[in-house]
Amino acid sequence: MTRSRRSARRRVAWTVPLATVAVVGGAIAVPLSASAGPPDLDGTTPEALLAAVRTADVQHLSGQVAETARLGLPQLPGQSDDASLSWQTLVTGTNTARVAVDGPDRQRLAVLGTLAESDVVHNGGDVWTYASSSHEVDHVVLSADLADRAGAMVPQDLADPMAMTPLGAAQYVLDAVTPTTGVSMAENTRVAGQDAYSLVLTPEQAGSTISRVVIAVDATRHTPLRVEIFNADAATTDAVFETGFTSISYDRPSAATFDFAVPAGATVTTHRAKDGVAAGATDPAAAQVLGSGWTSVVEYTLDAEARAALAPEALTASSSTEAMSRLVTELPNGDRLLSTALVNVLQTADGRVLAGAVQPSVLQQAATTG
Repeated sequence: MTRSRRSARRRVAWTVPLATVAVVGGAIAVPLSASAGPPDLDGTTPEALLAAVRTADVQHLSGQVAETARLGLPQLPGQSDDASLSWQTLVTGTNTARVAVDGPDRQRLAVLGTLAESDVVHNGGDVWTYASSSHEVDHVVLSADLADRAGAMVPQDLADPMAMTPLGAAQYVLDAVTPTTGVSMAENTRVAGQDAYSLVLTPEQAGSTISRVVIAVDATRHTPLRVEIFNADAATTDAVFETGFTSISYDRPSAATFDFAVPAGATVTTHRAKDGVAAGATDPAAAQVLGSGWTSVVEYTLDAEARAALAPEALTASSSTEAMSRLVTELPNGDRLLSTALVNVLQTADGRVLAGAVQPSVLQQAATTG
């Protein structure tokens, strides 16, 4: 099995388990960090800190996480006010939720909206998802294969919900580190009441949309507490994507935290995920990773139904995608390009979609050479 096929298979297998640690939701009321001045910490080197983050093994934590995306997208139609887990919520605005983790077998989040809440609970071989706005429960029974890996918390690309958390976003970035990555340190900081080092990673591969990534690392446990991603636009001073804890505890959550009771009157749909593929997920053979490091590109092949849904006339007719369609550029060869401040997406005329935190030229080259 090739590296790209293995990556695609792992990514698809995570479709359901990763939802248990996605942290998205309503408005944030507190800053990501606050301090009278940088803490005075023991000296370390960028290389030693990078190694410590990679080997950190925190099994238990709980707290609140805030995520902000400044991708240059308009406020999209969707259910963000209803604490939705929709893609519209993930890519626009500022969001927050409570999260609890107890090793690889148990995770829970509560997505906080203005007047609503969504819950996702992983407890052993079961994953429960509930949205108060629809009063519907989705129950996925994991096979032994998926249940054994459900807590590894390893995202494979920015489309994974886990990438919206500091743990997942940091892992995504660390996976992209190559020998050409610049590693340095910035001023110490405090995040969620914890003293932290600031690790700076600078891509040195041409074609990436990322100029630098700053990871706030817990000085004691080496857990990523905040991740800030900056793009290559010199005029932009704010991070185009950031996610960080606003509060955190390393105490083990109580076992009752991960119990799920079906709300009275809710509609329950139960299905199974097996053989390493989550129910309803894309066939792993339809996805592959092209390239490596900071300029890797994910390529999917669309079926006829998906191609019809993404046709220009369908996008224009749909209230949920009409705003996005205005950002799409029609290319002379029939391809279509969606550009944001971080991720670019190319839909080819022959029914493929290529996406990555790369310049459009990288996508076009990947589409040509495969």
